[in-house]
Amino acid sequence: MKYTDVSLAPADGGKQFVRVQRVIEHFPGLRTFVFRADGERTKTLAPQRAGNYIAITADVGGSRVTRAYTLASSPKEAESGIYISTVKKAGILSSYLVDEVKEGDVLEVSRPAGRFVYERGKDCAHVTGVAGGAGITSMLSMAKAAEEGSENYRMTLFFCVKNAYEFLFRDVLDGMKSGRVQVVYVVESDAPDFAESGVFTRELLHKYVNEATTLFACGGNELYGHILRELAGDGSVRGMKFSQNSVTDREDDRMFSLSVHLAGREYVIPTRASETLMVAMERAGLGALSQCRVGECGFCRSTVTAGRYSVHPEHDERSSEDVRRGIVHPCCTYPESDMEISVPQDPAAEVI
Repeated sequence: MKYTDVSLAPADGGKQFVRVQRVIEHFPGLRTFVFRADGERTKTLAPQRAGNYIAITADVGGSRVTRAYTLASSPKEAESGIYISTVKKAGILSSYLVDEVKEGDVLEVSRPAGRFVYERGKDCAHVTGVAGGAGITSMLSMAKAAEEGSENYRMTLFFCVKNAYEFLFRDVLDGMKSGRVQVVYVVESDAPDFAESGVFTRELLHKYVNEATTLFACGGNELYGHILRELAGDGSVRGMKFSQNSVTDREDDRMFSLSVHLAGREYVIPTRASETLMVAMERAGLGALSQCRVGECGFCRSTVTAGRYSVHPEHDERSSEDVRRGIVHPCCTYPESDMEISVPQDPAAEVI
């Protein structure tokens, strides 16, 4: 088996190059970026579905780092040549984007991807969106899609924040007049006149939604747990979809050695038991393939040839055959001993 055949990355690596057309600073540490094709290596942006993400890759402090960011743009905006993404300062790449990237800069991004999308014939004709804080990004994309008619559903969007100043894109949301999108603002305390006071509840849902609905939520595990408890047994909710969070570090102070076979060479690097194999490779400056960071896309699919490991239980989407063959997704795999792994080469390396 050729290791380059293990990854599910497309033949061109799924790469695009975009130029930062506009940077919008909402408040310190939170920026929205408007991207267009750079016009040289990428002429036309790939299509997008509402709820998709793009993975941004950049060299930061000697490490080649990739992180996924949800898109706030709509399918028609993408068709017109625009991607929009909001970045909150947290972590190495997000901090770099917020602090250093400026208008005119060129970035490497993936094609839009992800499963957090509406499925016609499976999901209800009415969609309930629940956004927590900056989680409004993907919900805004879905609301735009309903408003412009590129997706065939009606939507009630609950935008939940702790303080009213956290309402992003309110001008865009308030400008939706087609009747296909209803926006309900929810503030935990000191709610203004235009907002509901408190948090998202079963009672609040039924105050605004009186039909069968599929629920989409974006905003983190605390929000998701609250929704599951609040709506347990509610027959009007015909399915829930939660936008996945990237795999994070765990508490573990052990240190191991990781032998990485990549592009015909072997690299021996240190790895912490607290971090995923992907983070260790990024920290060492290796150009390992990465995209979704949640174990679903298969870009980073690699073969373990020696050593013990564990996979984050919420992000293990491998087939039984992949488990048998020792194939892992490094983005959600932790070392439990010294390890040896064969990582696929970037399929675009020879054509770019």
